[in-house]
Formats: sequence, structure tokens, C-alpha cells
Amino acid sequence: MIHWAHEGDLEVEAGEVHEFLRDIALVRTRLDVIAHSTARRLPTIEEHGQQIGARLRIIEEAALRALLIGGGVLIW
Repeated sequence: MIHWAHEGDLEVEAGEVHEFLRDIALVRTRLDVIAHSTARRLPTIEEHGQQIGARLRIIEEAALRALLIGGGVLIW
């Protein structure tokens, strides 16, 4: 089960990693909209999108490693 743990941590149980990766893919398809709606003081929306994309890549890589070992993911 994907759920928010204490203090805002996100936990993805081993059986939910595939679904979590689908969610990541969905977010990636709307990265431009997310960047545009969340940009604050950064020089450009494109830079903000690149930063979000880089963080999303790290999360995705962790989820893929979790799949290999049959584990879950904790994002804190």
C-alpha cells in the first residue's frame, strides 16, 4: 500500500512498486504543467522543470532498484 508515513514520508510497499512507477510516468507526462504552476523564484520555468525531473528520476531509479530486490520504497 502506498501511504504517507510519519512526518510526511511516503512509503510504497513492495507489491505497489509497479503502480508507483506508473504514477511517476504519469507525473512525467505533465511535468511542464507542474513546473509552470509551481515555479517561484527560479530564473525560468524550464529550469524548474529540469529540477523536478531530476528529482523524479532519482525516485524512479530507487523504485526500479526496489523491484529488482523485491522491496519497497521510502521517500523522506
